[in-house]
Amino acid sequence: GLLSCLLLLFLLEMREISSFNLDTENVIIQKGDSGSLFGYSLAMHQQLNPVDKRKLLVGAPKAKALNGQKSKITGGLYDCDSTLSSSSCNRVQFDNSEDLQTESKENQWMGVTVNSQGPGGKIVTCAHRYQQRKRVNSDDESRYILGRCYVLSQDLTIKQEPGDGGDWKLCEGRKAGHEQYGSCQQGISATFTQDPYYLVFGVPGAFNWKGVVRVENSSLLQLGIFDDGPYELGEDNPAEIPVPDNSYLGFSLDSGNAITKKDQLTIVAGAPRANHSGAVVLLKTVLSTNLLEKEYILEGEGLASSFGYDLTVVDLNADGWQDIVVGAPQYFEKDKKVGGAIYVYINKNGDWNMVKPTRIDGTEDSMFGLAVENLGDLNMDNYNEIAVGAPYTKEGGKVFIYHGSADGLITTPTQVLSGSAGTKLFGYSLAGNMDLDMNSYPDLAVGSLSDSVFENIKDKLRGISIQVNVGIENSKRKRRQVPGIPPILNPKPQKPVMVNFRKEGCGSDNVCQSKLKLQHRFCYKEPNTDEFSPLKVVQKDIALEITVTNENGDDAHEATLVASLQSTLTYSADYSAERQVICKANTNGSQAVCDLGNPFKRNSRVKLYIILSTAGIPLDTTDLEIDLQLGTTSVQDPVKVKAKAKVEIELQLSLTGLAKPSQVYFSGETKGESAMKTGDVGSPIEFEFRMINLGRALKMYGSSFLIINWPMKTIEGNWILYLMKINSQGLGQITCSPEKEINPLKLKEVGKHNSRKRRAINETNQSEGTISALQNKDRKSATLSCDKGAKCVEIRCPLHDLDSNAVILLRSQLWNSTFLKDYSELNYLEVIVTASLKVDGIAENMILKNTETQMKVTVFPERFMAQYGGTPWWPIVLAILLGLLMLGLLAFLLWKVRLKEHRYIYSIAVCSTLYLGP
Repeated sequence: GLLSCLLLLFLLEMREISSFNLDTENVIIQKGDSGSLFGYSLAMHQQLNPVDKRKLLVGAPKAKALNGQKSKITGGLYDCDSTLSSSSCNRVQFDNSEDLQTESKENQWMGVTVNSQGPGGKIVTCAHRYQQRKRVNSDDESRYILGRCYVLSQDLTIKQEPGDGGDWKLCEGRKAGHEQYGSCQQGISATFTQDPYYLVFGVPGAFNWKGVVRVENSSLLQLGIFDDGPYELGEDNPAEIPVPDNSYLGFSLDSGNAITKKDQLTIVAGAPRANHSGAVVLLKTVLSTNLLEKEYILEGEGLASSFGYDLTVVDLNADGWQDIVVGAPQYFEKDKKVGGAIYVYINKNGDWNMVKPTRIDGTEDSMFGLAVENLGDLNMDNYNEIAVGAPYTKEGGKVFIYHGSADGLITTPTQVLSGSAGTKLFGYSLAGNMDLDMNSYPDLAVGSLSDSVFENIKDKLRGISIQVNVGIENSKRKRRQVPGIPPILNPKPQKPVMVNFRKEGCGSDNVCQSKLKLQHRFCYKEPNTDEFSPLKVVQKDIALEITVTNENGDDAHEATLVASLQSTLTYSADYSAERQVICKANTNGSQAVCDLGNPFKRNSRVKLYIILSTAGIPLDTTDLEIDLQLGTTSVQDPVKVKAKAKVEIELQLSLTGLAKPSQVYFSGETKGESAMKTGDVGSPIEFEFRMINLGRALKMYGSSFLIINWPMKTIEGNWILYLMKINSQGLGQITCSPEKEINPLKLKEVGKHNSRKRRAINETNQSEGTISALQNKDRKSATLSCDKGAKCVEIRCPLHDLDSNAVILLRSQLWNSTFLKDYSELNYLEVIVTASLKVDGIAENMILKNTETQMKVTVFPERFMAQYGGTPWWPIVLAILLGLLMLGLLAFLLWKVRLKEHRYIYSIAVCSTLYLGP
């Protein structure tokens, strides 16, 4: 399989002074999982209790998650045995939990840095991409890349001691946002000071990536000293940080006690992007304010040289003052073929104004200076040495050893180390200045991020040439022995012997005749799934589905697929669910070579997807072409295919319109244009055109306009909609044309608050009556539009500055007199305004969708509500007549009843009178 590795080089036990001091024969190779970035960071550590153990600690920031973690890739720390008899590494168990409601550890890069406090001291390791989560699974969920560090005890466990554990989250609870502490990325560097009482953290993402350095009380806590620190640069005030935004201050760290003054702690912090070249800042602690203050700044000289990417503090000339070595791995000089450099600053009794650095250059494209390390005194001459990594040399990486002397650093390397065959990025990380194998000499560990140490080993299908060289070793003749006849070798040149390997899966003639075929189609990958669907018009990434078959063919040995891409496309990734297919792209992503299998057997079939990035496709691209070619060492007819696709680029532009209000009324009396006053014109109407641009700024394509077809007058020349004013939002100051059609009568604008209250009430309260009236087929109506009954004016508003969202507002008034004069007999009218977006100069393959809109305003005569808004009049009249009739009948009945009652009473009275008479 493919493995990451690191090499551990031991010092030879020699008492003689020699320029070659590191044993490159007895090398321990420690291996980690593929893709884990095993060896990204290194530290040597000595455990004193309960027994003396020497450990090599290795960071693997892409290692798989532990069982208690809910993420998949979290990174981790490994404890590696440093003896020649063993090459085992064990995962250090910590950070084995995860609360998805408050944090995310997916790709947190635990192990991005690791450092030891010294013999019997603590260990610090960090995950600079650790995320804090808030309001999880809601629409306003937020994530902050704060970073986090763990401090472990000397035996790599977390004890109940002050400082142990993972509570080293310096940015938690502080102001969020990248302009504050929301993207801190704490822990991309972390180290212990040499005293060794303090723990120093780099926070390069704070304050728009200015960066912050923080010094925390470490060992003093155990002594009961709690009022020393913490010390921080700036203390929430970015103006106090002596570098500009995007400097990455704190990307690298070291410290010393004899840099500016003897017995004074100085923090040395790298800022590799300061002022576009890099800088190193010397900081001191101020006890009275608990702040870090700048003492001096060392500035880089090469544009984008990454001066300060790594650094180390070391006394090179044994004068008692500590010197500084700074790496600038991207320093570049084309004519001299320089690729990377280190700067050696020899301390002048603490006066850094007097120091002029010595620059040592690396070879072209080598990234010389990516890692620098203090090795201690390798050759026991009382002067310290340094190691410099150049991981990108053509040989797979090198490490250069430089010796110190009374005059400073000897600029010629005394030893150059290389990785084993096939190793890549040898020298990416370094650790030294400790005797791991207990031979009284300091050792060196070299990290390599190679995931392809064994990548060139394949089946031996071709013949291997073997040549045997024979020599004669003279035996020692005994005293007084008569010399015999010595043998001699045949001077005839020896012929090489070819060893051929039989290839399986071939025909009876031992010749493999494969029948590889290829089919393809363009598609895209569904989000969060491994499914691929037919291509849509708008995709950031597209996939080319390729199916390779070997139907009824012999085995295809060393079968490969080569995809050559045009310059506008770049290889992004590959995917295959059926079997392991490995694709590798060249440096610029223009070609991908996929290993289909060795061999690709008879009747095999494989489907793979090459995912391509469309970010580089120019706007004028109309076609895509990808050259596909199958290759094999078996006998095979050439298979070359061009995968073609038409390109249509949809501009992410949309237009919507809204009329406010959408229903208005007219009333009053007819007046001529000259007698018209502002208040007599009619109801105000506002037309809102909202444009959304999710793509590039329109000025990149050419001229762009909002075209409004405005129904200004009737065919007879009477006003319909009188345009008062045009405003815009999100476009700056614009001028729409023709200007003469905007308020040509110079009327004063009527605000919305001046509109008639009664109309507003009617519009609100009579909506149901309006709808019922419009749905009645017997109503008389008309439409005024550019196609029917109206003379329109084309209004053009420029949109050159439309980057995202914008609104254009047209304020107008309904012209009452026209509607009273010409349309008073109608039940309602519809006035239609249309608009569209136009972009000049776009290519033929560009598509504009959703760029037209139509707004309709319904106009009613004000008598409409009395006449048609409620119940029809005739039922009301009929009801009144029926009521009167019933009232009359009731009165007549009552009269008749009253009359009969009166007669009855009268008759009783008469009878009574007769009886009682005398």
